[in-house]
Amino acid sequence: MEVLRVSKSIEYTYFPGCTIPFRLPHFELTMREVLNRLNVELVTDEGHTCCPEPTTFPGVDIEAWFTIGARNIAVSEASSRDTVALCSGCFHTLSVVKHTLKTDSDIRERVNKRLKNAGMQATGEVTVKNILHVLHEDVGLDQIAKKITHPLKGLSIASHYGCHLVRPIEATYMDDAENPQWMEDLIRVVGAEPVEYKDKMACCGAPIGPSDESKSFKLTAQKLQKISDAGADAIVLICPTCYTQLEMQQRKAIEYLDTELNMPVLYLGEMLALAMGLTDLVVSNSRRYHRVKIEPLLEKIGVGE
Repeated sequence: MEVLRVSKSIEYTYFPGCTIPFRLPHFELTMREVLNRLNVELVTDEGHTCCPEPTTFPGVDIEAWFTIGARNIAVSEASSRDTVALCSGCFHTLSVVKHTLKTDSDIRERVNKRLKNAGMQATGEVTVKNILHVLHEDVGLDQIAKKITHPLKGLSIASHYGCHLVRPIEATYMDDAENPQWMEDLIRVVGAEPVEYKDKMACCGAPIGPSDESKSFKLTAQKLQKISDAGADAIVLICPTCYTQLEMQQRKAIEYLDTELNMPVLYLGEMLALAMGLTDLVVSNSRRYHRVKIEPLLEKIGVGE
């Protein structure tokens, strides 16, 4: 496996994608504040477009998917910085396209023939990272620990990685495709206890929603039940689609259960922000973007509004 190159720069080219800026802007807001505490800057390049999304688009037109993805890679390569995506779907598209450009000369030739019309070329040499690469591998757990001012002691938190963050491992360069631990490491750093639960790598259910809503919500409900049964106080995740399904659609999902559930869901940036004392930022955003109240979590760690 190719070794992930650790960036020496505190600047990264930021790929914003579509969902976070338009539907869940608190993801970017909280993570930017956290990264600011860690002396990391995200630099936006206006040349980027939709990634495009990795679930349905490739099945409709795989060549267009590769070409649009390669165009974004070309934009990133011109910046001479590592590219970071906060969205798991964007990261998946960019990392797979980048890996394919490097390893498949036929696809690279076809794609670049199209990009030539726009005066562009993609080589696949840029490093594409998700936020876990930056926090866990580049910044490092020790440096993050130095910024923790309000440890989340007493909280048990389950991680949800989702489908796009870790697979395929040869393109994502995560620690493990079957049992990743980077998020658990960060849970420990903030002072909470990571919770292991059955079927940790199971899908949240969102991708099949358009074709079978009932089955989609049943999968969501099963996931939530297993996390609850394991004793978790909350879920932490990165993917905006998973957040929408597990948090914003939680009420619909639990209609398929015989028991009542109120499982708070935190974006990774929110968890880190709380531990760094940025409580007001998290609380102000929670009023708009959290349907499951996070106040019980704040009470448990002794933080009030």
